[in-house]
Amino acid sequence: MCGIGQLSRRLLDAGQHLSPIVAALHLWPIGLWSLSAYVCRPFQCRTNKVVDMKNIMVAGFAVLLLLSVSAQADVNRMLQEMAVIERNTALLQAALNDGQERATLCVHCHGNDGNSKRDYIPNLAAQNSEYLLTQFEHFADGTRSDYVMSKLAKGLSENDRVAIALFFSSQTVKPRQQPEADSEKGKALYDSLCFACHGVSGHGSKQYPRIAGQPYEFLETTLMKFLNNDPTRQNSPMMSVIRNLNAQQIKEVAAHVANMP
Repeated sequence: MCGIGQLSRRLLDAGQHLSPIVAALHLWPIGLWSLSAYVCRPFQCRTNKVVDMKNIMVAGFAVLLLLSVSAQADVNRMLQEMAVIERNTALLQAALNDGQERATLCVHCHGNDGNSKRDYIPNLAAQNSEYLLTQFEHFADGTRSDYVMSKLAKGLSENDRVAIALFFSSQTVKPRQQPEADSEKGKALYDSLCFACHGVSGHGSKQYPRIAGQPYEFLETTLMKFLNNDPTRQNSPMMSVIRNLNAQQIKEVAAHVANMP
């Protein structure tokens, strides 16, 4: 036999020492190669039968799926734990205090209260706590990639991530100078493309971020990344949402959203 079951066991053992997504993306091809080298003489098993490479690939994708499911299970578990904290006044206050203390790692870019110090960096103030925590996890497990945020998220404990998400979500967005918006064009684009997920007010939901009041430069840059299929934002549904927009339309909708309270 070609030992396909051994592949899954070896990869799962290896994956335990890495974040689930990173393990899934990087270990399974190596495992497949190792398996074929160990089990097979060039394209033949030790039983002299032709290796069924299709079965090996299926096994690899199965491991990828298992690790991805494991990563999502971790996120769901942390979201449930955060929900418990939010319902308990004493636990919530303790978490907010811890979050404010741990947020010292974030203030250089996002500000003491989550209002960004730089127009190309997003506000975290009043952002939905569930969304913040989920993005923390995505930076930590490699689903999202950013030079600063990826390193920062990996260095925080689960409790730190929960506390920081709760702290910033409890803060208030402060008005900032934004480009003047063409109310008709920007609003028309928002109403046709954005409100279904981000809400009429732009405040989002547990799953989708608050975008109202974000810095214009951040909004425009992010939308252009989606439009240009930037690999750092791959797999986002936003790519299909705005694929038919042009650069001018992106400026218009970004200005509208930036001026939403």
